[in-house]
Amino acid sequence: MPESESQPKLRSKEGVRAFLVVLLVAAVGVATIGLPAVYGGATTTATAAEPSPNVESYESVSQAESSLGPADDIYLRDDGSAVLQYEDETDVDKLDIGADVSKGLVHMLVVDNVSEQDAEYEEASFSAVLDQSGLSGDGSLVMEQPDSLKDLSVDVSGEVSEEANQFDATASGTFESQAAAMTASSDGTVTATAERLETSGSVSVDGGMAAGTGGNMQMDVSLEDTNSGYVLDVSQNQPVSDWSASKWETREQAKRTLQQQYGNLATGLGGSSDITISNYNFEERSTGQHRLEIDFTVTYTGIDSGIEQQLATQLASDPTTGLSQSEASEIASSVTELEIETLEFAVDSSSGSMEATWDVAIANYDELTLAMVDLAEASSTTSGVAQEDLENARAAIEAQQAANLESTLQWDVSVEPTSDQETTLDAEVTGDTTNWDSYIDELESRDVEPPKDVTFSMTAETNDGELELDAEFELEAEDLASQAVKSWAQSMQGSPTGTTMSSDANQFITALSESELEVARVDANLGDGTVRVEGGAKFENMSKITDTVSDTVAISGVSSEMNDGTASMYVYVDSMGDVDTASATKADIEHLGVVGAETTVHAAGEWDREFPSVDTESMNNYLEGGSEEKDDESGDSIPGFGFGASLTAVAALLTALVLRRQE
Repeated sequence: MPESESQPKLRSKEGVRAFLVVLLVAAVGVATIGLPAVYGGATTTATAAEPSPNVESYESVSQAESSLGPADDIYLRDDGSAVLQYEDETDVDKLDIGADVSKGLVHMLVVDNVSEQDAEYEEASFSAVLDQSGLSGDGSLVMEQPDSLKDLSVDVSGEVSEEANQFDATASGTFESQAAAMTASSDGTVTATAERLETSGSVSVDGGMAAGTGGNMQMDVSLEDTNSGYVLDVSQNQPVSDWSASKWETREQAKRTLQQQYGNLATGLGGSSDITISNYNFEERSTGQHRLEIDFTVTYTGIDSGIEQQLATQLASDPTTGLSQSEASEIASSVTELEIETLEFAVDSSSGSMEATWDVAIANYDELTLAMVDLAEASSTTSGVAQEDLENARAAIEAQQAANLESTLQWDVSVEPTSDQETTLDAEVTGDTTNWDSYIDELESRDVEPPKDVTFSMTAETNDGELELDAEFELEAEDLASQAVKSWAQSMQGSPTGTTMSSDANQFITALSESELEVARVDANLGDGTVRVEGGAKFENMSKITDTVSDTVAISGVSSEMNDGTASMYVYVDSMGDVDTASATKADIEHLGVVGAETTVHAAGEWDREFPSVDTESMNNYLEGGSEEKDDESGDSIPGFGFGASLTAVAALLTALVLRRQE
């Protein structure tokens, strides 16, 4: 595809291997930002949004490094140092790159015009900062209101701290709808403690999906836990087809059918059952859709012992568990110690509508939960789970019991059609905890680290033909920056591709994990025909990385400047290896990878010019919350919307800008 004139052509000239890898570190640091890295989950990679440079990709760091060639100019000094200059033509408005190896700093800024910005997206900005105290990000998006969206209001917020663990979300809106008119609603509550779970609620659908549910059907079910077993009561009124009519057309046949459906369960568990039909009516119809109305009770006796015996036998005979018969029996008995306080379910379905309700309460499952931890500890199939994690899980359950921790989730959601083929949405979801502070105290008394402090919020609102979105996120965690990079490195080296990784790439990843990332920041803005991307990072020991780049030159820093469409990058080298730079000529350094046939070598004492200094102060200022171009900032906050995907997208773009080139 031919390049457009407005498309930026960012090229990294051959020979800048040192700086490219150093700047890659900043991108990697940013890419590892996120909850997946914090909690050991998978890391995803996103592609930077349009417009992006037309670049050639490299499959690995070592491939990119090996493809780089000599500098344009080399300025030798008489103290053993040198300056490597690389020049490139570029269409971007601004390209600024810098690094200070001794200070562990790296920074990049790209500003460019966007000739074909998608009119749908009017403004977008986001930012994120990862440091040793945690992770934070915020941002906004303003876009053209979609035609199908008439109005929308969304408000989501949450907090996990020493004092609270709560979540609130509300949403309301009106949408165009071409589907069949449907009314749907659901409300309910779930309350859980370490010993008891209770939930009740309802769901109803009228029209739409429910239109194809067939004939009328009603069913009520309840299960009671007794001292000797269980009592199941069922009342149902349902259609019966011709092919199954023979199973229900007499009371005796109905009882035999129920025995097969319900009674055989008790027989298989070594218990017994008694089935009583209290109401029976079978109506035969010429249409082939007969009707059955039946109420019956099933009384189960002695099945708990059968459940315990069969489960214990299976656990003890499983070679992966390593359980003795007595240990297996103890776990199996915890299953039958569950107490069903309430279990009721009802459904009523008629042509075009359906309604269901439930009410369930289960108690005494704390022993079963602890038994599952025992099983995990004994099972060889969980060898990948750290013993410390299992011990912490047990301690957390005990802490919940001691604190009487209670968690509650409530919801109320409805969708209703209006005139003119529109649908309205109203939803509210809340989550809260009781005795959360006591639970945190109990965890700490057991030397278990409490959950990380997290706060987040997101709003979306339609306003005067626009859809405006804002989001914020903050996670507090000690040593998070260095842990994030180390987690990423372990994930890379432990992945299936890690076994085929080249020694150079493996060495680089190891060095990165040992470089001790202190802070990483990334910002991006899109609006008024301009895209701006900025990123930076600071490492405690960047030399760990630069030492893996070259065994011939020692890089100390990088700076850049732009003049009349030409971008110049300067790599400052403290040492050129065994070369005596005071008297060296090109012939003396031709063996170095940074020297090529077209490289101009300026001998020491034969040149007189100044180079842009490494702006350490500006790099520090950016990482501390400032910006190199404050006038370019739009809005009144640091950007950050689209948190997870946006961070990796910017990291990908930063990597592309330095590790890829356009010939």
